[in-house]
Amino acid sequence: MADMQELVQRLERAISRLEVLSAESHRPPGDCGEVNGVIRGVAPSVEAFDKLMNGMVAEFLKNSRILAGDVETHNEVATLLKPISEKIQEIQTFRESNRGSNMFNHLSAVSESIPALGWIAVSPKPGPYVKEMNDAATFYTNRVLKDYKHSDLRHVDWVKSYLSIWSELQAYIKEHHTTGLTWSKTVSKRKRDIRII
Repeated sequence: MADMQELVQRLERAISRLEVLSAESHRPPGDCGEVNGVIRGVAPSVEAFDKLMNGMVAEFLKNSRILAGDVETHNEVATLLKPISEKIQEIQTFRESNRGSNMFNHLSAVSESIPALGWIAVSPKPGPYVKEMNDAATFYTNRVLKDYKHSDLRHVDWVKSYLSIWSELQAYIKEHHTTGLTWSKTVSKRKRDIRII
């Protein structure tokens, strides 16, 4: 009983932290804000995505709940992926709204490769998917290296550290989730505590 109460308290603390982070968010996803003195509003791609999600996707989810069983369970995965999908879209919209930036190649490297975070939905081989996204980033990081390798090594360090993220993620996937995301049916108390907080 004490373990359950401790778990509930930890969950409440985690939720409180998430609520604070949510409240601190200064712009809704897709809000392009002001760019070069021009108020841009919501990017058309974000509006179209929202229309898709609120239209046919919502209808599909409703119909899946009606069918229940495995079909309904499958929708829970889509719900889990929604926050990642929204952040990916936000990053890509930011890049598009900052085409005039002197760091456009940096933004493009991130924008082109960030879909790799969706590896958890890729099966049977998520590792090659992450490598493909890494390769997409490399096109733009090579441009960054070309522009800065002799003038500002901070950009070179940035490129190395960014590409390392995807290399390490590939190694992690190869070791733990070679054929797709796997869930342990038994979790030690220590691991469960770490995941919660």
